[in-house]
Amino acid sequence: ILEAVTTRRCAEAFCLERLELLGDSVLKYVVSCNLFLKYPEKHEGQLSALRSLVVCNATLHRLATGRNLQ
Repeated sequence: ILEAVTTRRCAEAFCLERLELLGDSVLKYVVSCNLFLKYPEKHEGQLSALRSLVVCNATLHRLATGRNLQ
């Protein structure tokens, strides 16, 4: 976890900030596609609001702890 949250400005030998950005982008894309297919009648504003609820840190934390993930 330390490596995943370490930024380039910390002057450490490792930095996975870019991978975190890529992972966030992939997660948002996959959730957007899923919601678009699941709710074809909703407009983009509604889908965007749903996506925000699904990928927010609180929701991800709740899902991870429910599955005993760190």
